[in-house]
Amino acid sequence: MNLLQNAHKHKLALARHFSRAAHTYNQAAIIHQEVGMRLLDRLDLIKLDPDVILDLGSGTGFFAPHLTEKYPKAHIVKLDIAESMLQFANLRNLARHVSVCGDGEYLPLKSQSVDFVFSNCIFHWFDNPQKVLAEIRRVLKPEGLLLFSTFGPDTLQELRESFSTIDQNTHVNNFVDMHHIGDILIQTQLLDPVMDMEMITLTYQNLMGLIQDLKDTGENYVNRQEPIGLSPKGILDQLINAYEHYRATDGLLPATFEVIYGHAWCSGETFLHQADEAGVIHFPIEDLQIL
Repeated sequence: MNLLQNAHKHKLALARHFSRAAHTYNQAAIIHQEVGMRLLDRLDLIKLDPDVILDLGSGTGFFAPHLTEKYPKAHIVKLDIAESMLQFANLRNLARHVSVCGDGEYLPLKSQSVDFVFSNCIFHWFDNPQKVLAEIRRVLKPEGLLLFSTFGPDTLQELRESFSTIDQNTHVNNFVDMHHIGDILIQTQLLDPVMDMEMITLTYQNLMGLIQDLKDTGENYVNRQEPIGLSPKGILDQLINAYEHYRATDGLLPATFEVIYGHAWCSGETFLHQADEAGVIHFPIEDLQIL
């Protein structure tokens, strides 16, 4: 199997995995929703009047109504790799909203067709963040805005370190460093990048609560592997015991998330990414189909 076939197989597996989480996602996505709302608050400080908004990695469409509330005249394109997530989002049947099942590394949109790209907590799922940012740069109109959040390397550090006491396998995803993302923004000619970070800690009564939330949001899928199982029971018992090291004086277990926020602007220059040369079809906004 060559690299292209392997990447395609991985993305199909990822799409199926998140599709299975569509009906449990909203109830468990506490951190994603909190981070996304904080990201939306940043728009209060930015002057913007978009006609077309791309909600990249929209999932169940949680933030689409909030984007419409801020920009009632805008068309919202909800794009996600998981079709069942989009079908769940379409239950709201909002005006000026369309759903597109697609890959962020090969956006099925024409160049310079989007005024604003909103992306919450998905960059760690891309194999090639530079390709994604180049695609975002391509579809943004001159003076268009990218606003995003993602998770940094210290995310789920307690879980990672607890697993390391059991074996040396990869049980927690690798997350991209803030400075590396900043470098990519500059390399892809996105202007005036602004980056910052904060640590958010969720607490749980027991480890199984965290594990269930990761499963229900699809975050238990690790790199290019199927979701890591915890059987035989002995492994789970070892993990629970190791995680007890982090129990706080209030009796709760912490789960740390390093949250990175960023935004950057598109210059007025024409920018063609390699996807244009590869014959990828880009659909004008009026031709997009609702699932």
